[in-house]
Amino acid sequence: MEHRILEDPRYKHIAEPKSILFQIFSFIFDLYANTVLTFYSPVKVIGRENIPKNRPFIFVSNHNSHMDIAILAYSTRMGYEKFGFLAAKDYWFDNNFRRRFFKNLINLIPISRKPHPESLDLDDTMTLSKAFMDLGNNIIIFPEGSRGEVGKIQRFRKGAVKFSMGLDVPILPAAIIGAEKAWPKGEKLIKPFPITVKVLPKIDPPKTEKLSKTAYNKALSKQTKDLETKITKALKELEETKSPE
Repeated sequence: MEHRILEDPRYKHIAEPKSILFQIFSFIFDLYANTVLTFYSPVKVIGRENIPKNRPFIFVSNHNSHMDIAILAYSTRMGYEKFGFLAAKDYWFDNNFRRRFFKNLINLIPISRKPHPESLDLDDTMTLSKAFMDLGNNIIIFPEGSRGEVGKIQRFRKGAVKFSMGLDVPILPAAIIGAEKAWPKGEKLIKPFPITVKVLPKIDPPKTEKLSKTAYNKALSKQTKDLETKITKALKELEETKSPE
């Protein structure tokens, strides 16, 4: 099973070193993002010392803006090339042109969002994710699933913790404020507004090898709730300490 999915021509690039074209695009994107996030909408990073140095991780935060991916990558100083994102298989991979074009622009890992005869199962997505992370890369997941309303955090889904447990990699939680005003939902242009990212200590996954199904589900639910609580608390603290506008 593992060999089959890694040899599939639609996905094998995920487990391979990046092409020259991808590296060139990543350099240009990093140059643009670093300029914007340093001078135009300056990002202040708190807790950078919490970022794992020699171990892949799943980066998780609240999600209110299209800028969030760039902000998280910027906060690590690792570069855009080092981060991947789960993406709907039916939209991003089943269309030949879209798949071939975007594989040189962004690290996407397919996940099926609805039943279909050619759907990937979760083990396939886990296998591809592991192969991608074995190259020294990381994955960004937004547990809210989609951009939420400003000032409100949506209930966290269990996917981030499920991947952390299945891949045996830590979750790195972060809280972002200001991005929702720098690039508000529905707006086309970025505005000059200060952004703050607070990176929290990593959360190691519980060992699941000997857990019963019931115990596994309890651990999954508990860690998801704990993650939501920590990010919500960090957001509140940032709101209370930020400078007046």
